[in-house]
Amino acid sequence: MAVEQSNRLGHGVTAAQAATLRWFAPAEFHHPELVNYQAASWLDSIRGVYGKPLVLTSDARTADENAAASGSSPPSLHLLGRAFDLRLPSSPEDLWAFVVAVYRCSQWRSVEVELVSGPNDKHVHIGLYPADRPSRLELALT
Repeated sequence: MAVEQSNRLGHGVTAAQAATLRWFAPAEFHHPELVNYQAASWLDSIRGVYGKPLVLTSDARTADENAAASGSSPPSLHLLGRAFDLRLPSSPEDLWAFVVAVYRCSQWRSVEVELVSGPNDKHVHIGLYPADRPSRLELALT
């Protein structure tokens, strides 16, 4: 019942929707039942434009998982199934190509991009806002 309800609310990638994703399989998501399909499609299009594999390290989160995640915020898009953390591309050229892919695939939508590069944490966070608001880019260099 919880998955049915979350799908009605725009959360949870159904089997039929997952079949439309070209680059990601449901097994790659930690919580496919909580991932927003619009956000999953956006991520899938980014992977297609980027042209290289993307490794998911985090996607939708429960409230407990979000509270336990280092650096997370209470209003995190992860709680809405609309954010993804990915392994940081290995070279500056690949990182630039990834950022260009995010820009190209975002079109008119409001997004957030956070580049995290520290000794113990290297990842890219991307999120698709559910409502119109200014997009943002954040650099977290620790």
